[in-house]
Amino acid sequence: MYPPRLNRLSSFVSIGLLCLASSCLNRAEAASPNTLQGSGTLKLGFSTNTPGLITVEGGKITGFAVELMSLIGKEMKIKSVTWKKVATQDALLKDLGTGAFDAVFDARLPQVISDIDQSAPLGCTGGVLFARPGGPSTQAGLKGKSIAMTTDHPYFNYIRNLPFEKKVNVFSSSDAGLLGFLLGSVDVLLLDRFDALKMYKKVGPEKLQVSPLLWSQPMYVVVTTDPKKEVTAAINKALAKLQANGTYATLSKKYFTQDVRCTQ
Repeated sequence: MYPPRLNRLSSFVSIGLLCLASSCLNRAEAASPNTLQGSGTLKLGFSTNTPGLITVEGGKITGFAVELMSLIGKEMKIKSVTWKKVATQDALLKDLGTGAFDAVFDARLPQVISDIDQSAPLGCTGGVLFARPGGPSTQAGLKGKSIAMTTDHPYFNYIRNLPFEKKVNVFSSSDAGLLGFLLGSVDVLLLDRFDALKMYKKVGPEKLQVSPLLWSQPMYVVVTTDPKKEVTAAINKALAKLQANGTYATLSKKYFTQDVRCTQ
């Protein structure tokens, strides 16, 4: 489920990208498993650092998505999977359309973009609640509580407008909100899942609990439209195998202490 405002935001951003995506993707030659195996490389692009999921540190690109896609590449009989970061989502889609990338992955890409194909979800992000053990873990549990947020959080207005009494404490950053929470000035901290899990891994279960997802946002590998959908079918087959044999769960818990696959 998505907050109404987030649905509208995704749709608005999507409209702004449709013309760019359509004009560029029509010029790209669709990849296929055979061509990727022939080149030996699956070229992936991204534009947004997401803690634990995909980040650039010291010039090296690391994270759960990076390792997972390497394993998927092996299942597809591709020798290597490469990653490159670009500055914006617009540039990411343009490079996908011109063939600079075979596929792209970005946790904050809009969910509806024309002229593309997308894989099964690699995982789900969304909003979660940080609380002390035994604290609120649902939206209803926020009634009467003080909630730490930042104004740029995608759920800010949604939480502020919930139809019951609560106090929204605005902080300048997620780190400032976490400090306020740890010092006891607020009851609960609302964060995106991967920001929350990064902090949870540092602080530990003695001081924190992380709620299930309040709102779920799937994250896909996006490829140029292929009428036969061969590339996405191959990715989906490999992903399903890794999820079934326990590899996915092991890798997920290595980075996040929990399984981050989509459950709905």
